[in-house]
Formats: sequence, structure tokens, C-alpha cells
Amino acid sequence: EHERNVRLDHAHKTARRLVNQYDMIAVENLNARGLARGILARDCADQGWSQFVGLLHEKAEDAARVVVAVDPRGTSQTCSACGTVVPKPLGERVHACPCGYCVDRDINAARNVLHLARTGPSRGNGGEKKLVPSREDRAQRERHGRTAVQFAAVG
Repeated sequence: EHERNVRLDHAHKTARRLVNQYDMIAVENLNARGLARGILARDCADQGWSQFVGLLHEKAEDAARVVVAVDPRGTSQTCSACGTVVPKPLGERVHACPCGYCVDRDINAARNVLHLARTGPSRGNGGEKKLVPSREDRAQRERHGRTAVQFAAVG
């Protein structure tokens, strides 16, 4: 029980910090149920990814921020500098491309996720953008029967 509460508190604080700091937040649209059945089952369950993303969406909605979920396919295999696909096993933690770009695998993937979030889905990658209105916008819409949504610019 205590560990669950500590994890939930950390998720709330982290989501709030991200929402306060950024106008747009990009995340991988992971199939948490699928991951929970695979080789990463324990890690996936321990991290509470689905719960965290849910909190992130809630807090972003309250703050009129944008959360963009992108298809994770290829984000760690594609070079974020040149676009070349560089296959590597999951255990390999460094992305080293023939173009000379060498960086931690997670940094490379994060750059690709951000790029997909900014440019939108292309070539059928299935990315999904979720624009979230603020509470004030929803209240105004309910009062006036129309949509009045404003979104902050990325950056």
C-alpha cells in the first residue's frame, strides 16, 4: 500500500511538472497490456505507464496543454539525425549510425517521438494527436453552446 501511494504521488508530481514546463508533451502510444504479457511484464507493471499517461492527460486538459501520442514503431531503430534504420537488439543501449551520429538509444528515440509529434503521422505510422481543451473552455462551451478552444503554441 505504501509503495503504491509513493508511486502515485511521484506520478502526480512528475505529470504536473511536465505540464507546467511544456506546451506540448509527446509520448509513445504504448500497448501496455501487450507489454504486460511479454518479456517486459514486470517492468511494465512496476512502472505504471498507463496510470502515468492517464494522469498526464488529465493535468494537460486542466492546463490547456497538448498531449500527443505517437506510434512507437521504429522510434529506437531510426536514426534521428539522418533517418536511416539501424536495427539493434533491445539490450543494445547505444544508437550508433553509419552517418556518425552516436547517442544513448533512449535519447535517439525521444528525438524521434518529438519529431513525429510535431509533424504528425506520416507513411501510415498511426500516430494520434489529442488536443485537450481547458476546464474554462469546456465551461464556456457548455454555457454558450459552442466550441471556444485555444491551444498554446508548441515551444
